[in-house]
Amino acid sequence: MPGVTGYVASDQIHRVLPEVDAVVLACPLTGQTRGLIGAGELALMRPGSVLVNISRGPVVDEEALVSALQTGHLRGACLDVFATEPLPAGSPLWDLPNVIISPHSAATVAAENGLITDLFIDNIRRWMAGQPLRNLYERTVGY
Repeated sequence: MPGVTGYVASDQIHRVLPEVDAVVLACPLTGQTRGLIGAGELALMRPGSVLVNISRGPVVDEEALVSALQTGHLRGACLDVFATEPLPAGSPLWDLPNVIISPHSAATVAAENGLITDLFIDNIRRWMAGQPLRNLYERTVGY
């Protein structure tokens, strides 16, 4: 993928945070990822770097993120998810000039709805034929 130079598993994140200009979080919310990015991780990030969170709000400690943005340690953040959704009107994130907030609304994209419908229909056919279903939820891992 153009612009992406690598992928890092969550257990290796501390090793690479000081080396990157941007961190993009696109992970499920599990016991392992809840609080993945807190004050310590933000401090490890390169001054002037950017955090993008398109995963789940509780993956990032919002209070620590606000502090890193207010002090200028982080140049900015692009946020699609928050600890409380919708983002409360009193959140300091609304007033920070170095934050882009987008509505957590990917499910309103027609192409995604078509894919979900196709998967649902395929799984009904599989279930009726006694075949294994696709994209099953794994309770042990949380997604």
